[in-house]
Amino acid sequence: MKQKQPIFNRKQGIGVLLFLAFVVIIRLFIYLLPSPTPPECQNDSILITNQNRQDTIFLRQFDPNTADSLTLRQVGLKPWQIKNLLRYRTKGGRFRSNEDFKRLYGLTDSAFQVLLPYITIDTMPFFVQKRERLLRDSLRRDSLQQRYNARRDSIETAYMQRRDSLIKIGKLHIKKDTIIDINTADTNDLQYIQGIGKYTAVQIIRYRNQLGGYCNTQQLLEIQHIEYLNWDSVMPHLICDSSLIQPIQVNIASVEKLRHHPYISFTKAKAIYETRRRKIRLNGIEDLCPSVFTAEEASKIRPYFDFTPPLKPAHR
Repeated sequence: MKQKQPIFNRKQGIGVLLFLAFVVIIRLFIYLLPSPTPPECQNDSILITNQNRQDTIFLRQFDPNTADSLTLRQVGLKPWQIKNLLRYRTKGGRFRSNEDFKRLYGLTDSAFQVLLPYITIDTMPFFVQKRERLLRDSLRRDSLQQRYNARRDSIETAYMQRRDSLIKIGKLHIKKDTIIDINTADTNDLQYIQGIGKYTAVQIIRYRNQLGGYCNTQQLLEIQHIEYLNWDSVMPHLICDSSLIQPIQVNIASVEKLRHHPYISFTKAKAIYETRRRKIRLNGIEDLCPSVFTAEEASKIRPYFDFTPPLKPAHR
């Protein structure tokens, strides 16, 4: 009987065994090697580790508007609550009072009552930022207003001066003996005088409205932006009826009304109001001298003040 021939010879058998051993070793190595953790899982593991380290609650004073995540975790907030709070602050949110902290998403009433004695909110930075923002907006608004006014005045001045020059050329037929009352004349009447154009007439009427009427023609020299006018040739044609002045009722006028008069500043208007309040009623310009007006200022402002006592309401 013939013997069966082996499938592998000695050398081939040794090679197969070595290969199987190598495969087993590789499989064991892969099995024992820790699998790589995704970034999300790594963050979770770090968070779990940090949570285990911070499980001990340490209550202390904290400001939810400035406290960091470590402080918030130590006072007992959950990681997802801290995340919501930090997101709220990043978007510009701010806790104005201790009760506002109660709105934190996920914070129970019992937990809030525990934390309430330890919440200290510093309101000063909020008011400082608000004041700085209002000041910055006011300065920007004033700057834009000044630029607009300067541009408008320059255009208006150039236009009116050109109109005045054209009117001068065509006013040779105007009578040289024209007499105008500056308290009743309108802009067309004033332009009948040689040397006064539309711009100058508008300025005269505007200043008359601010004063409440002219006391004398020399007050025209107080008007700004018409210094170029030849007053020596204009004054002989102007008269002033001072009886048409509309005086201010000093005993009932507000500070706002007083300060709009060209001769009265805001400080003087306030001083008049305070003096009237102390004296109950002002009887004359002497009551305001020398605490508010000097003798020269008093003589200048006297025609524009009416010290008539206010009417008392009738009793039913």
